[in-house]
Amino acid sequence: MRSQFYPNHERLFCAVLVTFVSGFINAFTFLTQGGRFAGVQTGNLLMLGIRLAEGRLLDALKFCLLIAVFMVGQGISYYLKNWVIQRKYHWHLSSSFVLTFMAFLTLILIDDWHPYAIVALLALFMSLQVDTFKAIQGTSFATVMMTGNIKNAAYLWVKGFMEKDVQTRRDSRHILIILGTFSLGAMVATLLCRRYGEMAFGLVLIPLFILNAYLAHGVRRSPSHNPKNIFKKLDTK
Repeated sequence: MRSQFYPNHERLFCAVLVTFVSGFINAFTFLTQGGRFAGVQTGNLLMLGIRLAEGRLLDALKFCLLIAVFMVGQGISYYLKNWVIQRKYHWHLSSSFVLTFMAFLTLILIDDWHPYAIVALLALFMSLQVDTFKAIQGTSFATVMMTGNIKNAAYLWVKGFMEKDVQTRRDSRHILIILGTFSLGAMVATLLCRRYGEMAFGLVLIPLFILNAYLAHGVRRSPSHNPKNIFKKLDTK
């Protein structure tokens, strides 16, 4: 039987926030930055193959570079996480602050930087996000690539129904909510981009600020919280 207590970074509300951001940013970069995805590297890989088959080598290279940037982001995330944990800071809260800073920086630079540079910066954002938030109440999920979530939602529901496991069916419902939230983020981005263009990106700061506050609240109420430093936490899991 799984414990009923979960830290804020594993709760459904946190997952909804980060998945909305993911859907929003992927739709935003596709619509305003030349049909490229910041996070859905499967789409970039697909376009890489298509452009190569068409003989458009320069366009293919642009997709290849985004995939490479996302991979580099995983290395950066690994070293950043180790740095944070060695100093006994709270990893998820620290990462959330870094993500918010990256989004704010993107908003500032979006008028001046080339679209390739903007998508590359957001690919780093997505790489860090997907490596930070990985579970809802002990069940793995993905904030960027939805194919695994679609598979898991169906599998967990069937398993929960056949085994009469209420918790497993609840896990399936959680992932279904995540799928809807990702699509909602994409829908909101589409509507706002049609009206405000690149400036629509500013909306993404709202769920990120809420995420920071939510995670900070979770740190404050944790048993190992050090009131002198909101980031500190002894449990570095």
